[in-house]
Amino acid sequence: MQRRSTSPAVSLVPLIIALMLNPAQAQISRDLPTCADERVKTSVLPVAAMAAAEAACGRVLAGAANNVDRQKAAFYRSLMRFLQVVMDGAAKIQQKDGSVAYTAPALAQVRGALIDIDTALGVEGPLKTEALALRVTINQVIGRHSEAMADIGQALAQPRQSATPYVQRALEQERSGDINAALADLDRALELDPNAGGALHARGALLRRLGFLDRARIDLATAANLGPPYRSHALTSKSELELRAGNLQAAYDDLIAATREPNDQPKAEADVARAELLVQAGNLALDKLNEPEAAAKLYQQAQKLVPKSWLPLLGAARVEERRGAKAKAVAIYRRIVAATRSTPWLYERIEAQSQLKLLTEPLLRQVKGVFRDAVEIGVTASKGSPDGLRRIAFIIGESDYNELASLPNARRDAAVIANALADLGFDSVQFAENLKKSDLRKVPVIIAEQAAQADVVLIFYAGHGVETGGANYLIPVDAVPDSDKHLANDALALADLSAAAAKARRGALIIIDACRDDPFVEARAVARSRGAGSRTGGDAPDRLRTGLAPTPEPAPNNVVLHSTQPGKTAQDGDGLSSPFVRSFLETLSAPGRSLDAVVTETTTRVSEKTDGRQVPAAYGTAPTIALLPPAPKR
Repeated sequence: MQRRSTSPAVSLVPLIIALMLNPAQAQISRDLPTCADERVKTSVLPVAAMAAAEAACGRVLAGAANNVDRQKAAFYRSLMRFLQVVMDGAAKIQQKDGSVAYTAPALAQVRGALIDIDTALGVEGPLKTEALALRVTINQVIGRHSEAMADIGQALAQPRQSATPYVQRALEQERSGDINAALADLDRALELDPNAGGALHARGALLRRLGFLDRARIDLATAANLGPPYRSHALTSKSELELRAGNLQAAYDDLIAATREPNDQPKAEADVARAELLVQAGNLALDKLNEPEAAAKLYQQAQKLVPKSWLPLLGAARVEERRGAKAKAVAIYRRIVAATRSTPWLYERIEAQSQLKLLTEPLLRQVKGVFRDAVEIGVTASKGSPDGLRRIAFIIGESDYNELASLPNARRDAAVIANALADLGFDSVQFAENLKKSDLRKVPVIIAEQAAQADVVLIFYAGHGVETGGANYLIPVDAVPDSDKHLANDALALADLSAAAAKARRGALIIIDACRDDPFVEARAVARSRGAGSRTGGDAPDRLRTGLAPTPEPAPNNVVLHSTQPGKTAQDGDGLSSPFVRSFLETLSAPGRSLDAVVTETTTRVSEKTDGRQVPAAYGTAPTIALLPPAPKR
């Protein structure tokens, strides 16, 4: 689970800063006491200490310092300025509606830090390598990758070799998909410094993405043993690894250990971080370990830390359901719904409404085929379209993969979207989950038959997808590690889904939230690592395929919307839903919006939430037909 929408560079800021500080720490404390004494010797500082350190370094720069001290003061003032900007954004991540959103800094916000780094680099002194590394980190965080690579090249040419630029170049190599180059750089970083926690964590996380679980476990465990600031990050990543390996108790133990780690971040950020780990551990205890009492205690701890968050309350309600205390669960769900009336699009509110309906209304639970009416899964019964247009939606959530990595949020996202569309007035909302190959391939025929009788069709798919030969395929839950060799027979071609939706009389929107790593690469490595006598899982691929290919131009008045650009991966957000899903829900909050307006505004919202790091891609010409029904007349 990733807690917020950040790039790898942002999430590794504390680790990279620690790498830079360690070799210079003793010398700074000895030679520049005024600036150093104002600093707390950790990689993430209290805001007050950072402001004091910035002021102290400013006094050194304003005086008659020699070049060495001037470089040191400029470097540390840049560091303090940058960290204050990052922490200021982090401190504001808890939103009034109970959701979590992190905003990375823009160029204008870090300009002062960059000016100081230029000063540090312009004089002779011992911190040239550290100054280059800090400028790289700043540029990586704000998305200036060409500038970052130029500085990495300079740092690597310095006579004094450091692990940091190799870690930073590895992040760039991984971003571009050159996996072997990234691994080679991380190997070199650890040759230079076997205890470089940032390098250990980065290599372990990358090996985990590739499915090399044994090798990743060693790196992450080693990083955790180094202590702060590496331990919490490494334990969280190791928990994800153990979950994929099927070691449920180990995954739980790692999460619990991570929640107990000290956190030097601003209080708001630290509380949110710890609360999300507690909720994640509670979900694992409730859903996998069947320990509702342990889960209840974890949700209670999380709620005390972030009283405005609805995640712990959703967990607490599920505990009451498991205990058989229906009335208590209903009361909690009603509390969430009542408290979020001003934000009808909020993800947590819609989920609470769905669960409330399941508990309080008799439902027909007859599975008639591939799709079932969404009312059967707790979705609010449709109000009907007041403008007379017939609107139908088909929602698919593929979560419980047998041999590929599971996607627990996919089914939940799909159910929330289904509920929102029904509440808006779609005439029919049909839902399908965890479809196997035989059923997934029936979907186009089912949709085409019904689309021909509708004015507007909306399709939402959340699950694994993969691109091969320029074509995109959606993956069934019974896919095996080698299924990508037989996609034409074992998966659903996105082109077939688009053609089926095109039967609609006025227009269609096909939304594909499947832009992730190639799941088959990871699944094959996991399978090999579980084989008898295998300890490595094999060699890494030359490149890791990510995201989907561009979709060929669909039929007129039809749009295919991918959650991010071709060849890119979408961000997982705060662990409950993606920035894309939240943005789409916010767009749905305004009735009567046209199809083209929905596409444009969703794209804008996602880009804003992720500071341009994720931008949905739309293919086709959107009609001006109203995708969303108008508000009913009062």
